[in-house]
Amino acid sequence: MSQIKEIVRTTCPRDCYDACGIVVLKRQGEIVRVKGDPEHPVSRGTLCGKCAIAYNGAWRDRTKRLTQPLKRIGAKGKGQFAPISWEEALELIAVKLKTILDRNKSDYPPHTAKGNPILHTHYTGTCSLIAGAFPLRFFNRIGATEVDPDTVCNKAGHAALEMIFGDSINGFDPRTAKDAACILVWGANPSACAPHAHKHWLRQAPGKVIVIDPIRHPTAAQADLHLQPFPGSDGALAFALLHVIQRQGLINEQFLANYTLGWEEILPLLPQCTPEWGEAVTGVRANLIEKAAKIYASGPSLLWLGQGLQRQLTGGNVFRACSLLPIFTGNIGKPGAGFLYLNGTENRGIDSDYIAAPHLNQGESASISHMDFAQRLEDSVNSQVLFCWNNNIVASSPEQKRLRKVLAREDLFTVSVELFATDTTDYADIVLPAASFLEFDDLVISYFNYSISAQVKATEPPGEALPNQEIFRRLAAKMGFTEPELFESDGVMITNLLKQTGTVLNFANLSKIGTVNHTAEPVIQFAQLKFPTPSGKIEIVGEHFEKAGLSRAPQPFADARPTNGKLRVLSPASPWVMNSSYGNDAKIGKRLGEAEVLLNPQEAQLKGLEIGNTVILSNDTGELTLKVALSEDVPCGVALVYKGRWPKLDPNCANVNVLNPGKKTDLAESSCVHSVEVEITPINTITSRTKPSARNNILKTALCLRHVAFEDLGSFEPILKSYGYQVTYLEVGTNNLRAIDPLETDLLVVLGGPIGVYEVNSYPFLIDEVALLEKRLAADLPTLGLCLGSQLMAKALGAKVYPSGRKEIGWSPLILTEAGKQSPIAELAPELTPVLHWHGDTFDLPKGAIHLAASSEFQQQAFAWGKNCLGLQFHAEVTRQGLENWFIGHTAEINSTPNLSVTKLRADTQTWGATLEKQGAVFFKRWLESIEEGTPDEKTSLL
Repeated sequence: MSQIKEIVRTTCPRDCYDACGIVVLKRQGEIVRVKGDPEHPVSRGTLCGKCAIAYNGAWRDRTKRLTQPLKRIGAKGKGQFAPISWEEALELIAVKLKTILDRNKSDYPPHTAKGNPILHTHYTGTCSLIAGAFPLRFFNRIGATEVDPDTVCNKAGHAALEMIFGDSINGFDPRTAKDAACILVWGANPSACAPHAHKHWLRQAPGKVIVIDPIRHPTAAQADLHLQPFPGSDGALAFALLHVIQRQGLINEQFLANYTLGWEEILPLLPQCTPEWGEAVTGVRANLIEKAAKIYASGPSLLWLGQGLQRQLTGGNVFRACSLLPIFTGNIGKPGAGFLYLNGTENRGIDSDYIAAPHLNQGESASISHMDFAQRLEDSVNSQVLFCWNNNIVASSPEQKRLRKVLAREDLFTVSVELFATDTTDYADIVLPAASFLEFDDLVISYFNYSISAQVKATEPPGEALPNQEIFRRLAAKMGFTEPELFESDGVMITNLLKQTGTVLNFANLSKIGTVNHTAEPVIQFAQLKFPTPSGKIEIVGEHFEKAGLSRAPQPFADARPTNGKLRVLSPASPWVMNSSYGNDAKIGKRLGEAEVLLNPQEAQLKGLEIGNTVILSNDTGELTLKVALSEDVPCGVALVYKGRWPKLDPNCANVNVLNPGKKTDLAESSCVHSVEVEITPINTITSRTKPSARNNILKTALCLRHVAFEDLGSFEPILKSYGYQVTYLEVGTNNLRAIDPLETDLLVVLGGPIGVYEVNSYPFLIDEVALLEKRLAADLPTLGLCLGSQLMAKALGAKVYPSGRKEIGWSPLILTEAGKQSPIAELAPELTPVLHWHGDTFDLPKGAIHLAASSEFQQQAFAWGKNCLGLQFHAEVTRQGLENWFIGHTAEINSTPNLSVTKLRADTQTWGATLEKQGAVFFKRWLESIEEGTPDEKTSLL
């Protein structure tokens, strides 16, 4: 096979905090693999699971892509099209636009009382700077009415922070976490939406991590403290935390007096907001409120405000209340302190107006909320043309049933710019094929890290597909426009944008590096303690809030809970799709499995429901048929349904947005999708599979080969179950291993035992065990070998396994290789924990394996094979309680080993056991997540 001849370094531009570095491997001009960039400071050599699958699946499969312009030939919604040329497609669009624009040239752009009847909707299908915003130049030129993209996502939070601080897009620099004693993550799920921040940044932060979220997602599960309020009660919880902070004397009155307005009006509200009151209102135990408040207020502390937090009826008040924490503790303007909602392009020097060119709009700008979108489309006078680009409105907008109906209007001329044939393109009159991020140059600005990244063209677009910006350049030319801004090239724009950032790098140099930080040192948020508000101070209260429809001061209240047996629906991001992106990938579809609603077991029992029952979730807006799954990660009173499924790929022909009535938050006409309420009605009682965790979307199996009855998975077993694995032990000495299909189970774990791999005469089952492993490892399926298990893996891979002539029994640290430091084994680094050793045999490193760790006594302590297989000579799974059984079962070996005794082992276990249980769990979760992502930690195996 010919070798890789070319590596292209680029950046993922998806709607994600991480903005991961990517390397594209090419052979003879063709892409053979898209994978994580090992030199990228955030992704560190891996892609998240969804991108690893999709970028090597549907996004590289040209048969799945739209490759030429299409014209509708059937009924709207049927997806029936005929191919046409670019010339014809642009001409049809231009004629329609000119007809509208020419109707009243004296009123240009044409506006009715509700704005221009030409509408466009867009969002973050790509977050690269040019492809994501250059088309706005065209829409500004024709004065089109924008469906405000932020109203479907995060506008209430932006509006609240801008009113308080004067700014919502210049948050803390994540690099300042090194100085933070606490990181509070409120209403965000990094494990799904910022997987590398979850995997690396939070885990390696020196301070305590507190998560506040109604769902016990993986980030919450790994946190030092998790507070689980009922949805809608976050504002009340913030005031309960402030009560404790005041009582403990931790309010920074000097900071308040110098840099804020209105803080005195908050103080009278605090005495009533005791932790006990907070527990009654939010469901969070009073002692946890006490503990969280003291940790945060002791500081310095960072506050990460998630976008999901403000998608509630009173999202504006919630953000105002939560913002009081950094204000009242003075956690602003110093290292390790601050808050973050989103980090915008401006804090890298980018002028967003340069990209969008709003000056091209010759009339008054007009926009509507996504919450009013379906209603607006029912008005044929005020909605005559609709452009959809960078989003899939049928999957992501509210009032899904109503929206479908109005999109079917024959007199609504609809243009869709897309990569794939989505539910939205099915309603278009003209479909224009767009290029993917792998097919053109651009820049990516992370909305979390203070970075600047190159998006580099790695291949040609399929067929006649074009980048967004080129499509609208050609349409502008067809319209006869002459403004130079409408035709500025990508190369010129990239050069100008890089100059704005202040970097000395040109695009060619940046392309070689991939990603650079905007500043050498971490940026301190509001370092000068000057705020871009009218007063120059933080404005906690004021008339401007009342003018916006809020109370003068933030209030300590919670939204009313559902009544009459209704449930609050939460529809967060799934780990396997990005909003609606990737939903058409076949492998992603398998990961998603059948559409489900996750309920707390107590809630299900109360409603007479069991796992696998089919139920209907319904309200006045719509209904959705789902299977019941149970998870203690979900609180009572809540129905968890992941967002992002493609309606046309689901038996419902709908997703969770069919239940969203499009109600608005208390601020900025934004979405309050997490305040949707439904009734749940069973329609049968057919039981299928189990579902123990909200962390996964399909049931998985873990088969454990056991050699002695008293050795088991230890601390790993509850983790496996929490990640949705059904654990089965198989006793190798008494079961027929030849009857086992080595490829069937999702995870195979081979445990230890006091025998040698070479003792086949005494233990003939070892022959079958090695044969089973040979097939398993050849298929590169997730496999973990512990002690004897690692020796069996080495034997199956052709390596020599032999007695060493000495024993290594007891507690001592590992010595990590450079590869080990970049792998999950890094969680067992010597500065974090020793591990337990218990062996006398050793082995040579198998050919092709990656050496991860040694000890002071033995060279081979850990190795990786392929993408999903790991051999550990040592024990990271043991628990203090479980080792008491070892001390009995292995008593003969202990007593025959010089300088060893049960007393010494027990004493060392009491010293180190708890530490290993904690770090072993962190290691095992990280390894599980790496195999579930569909890609290993590949830093050492780029090629």
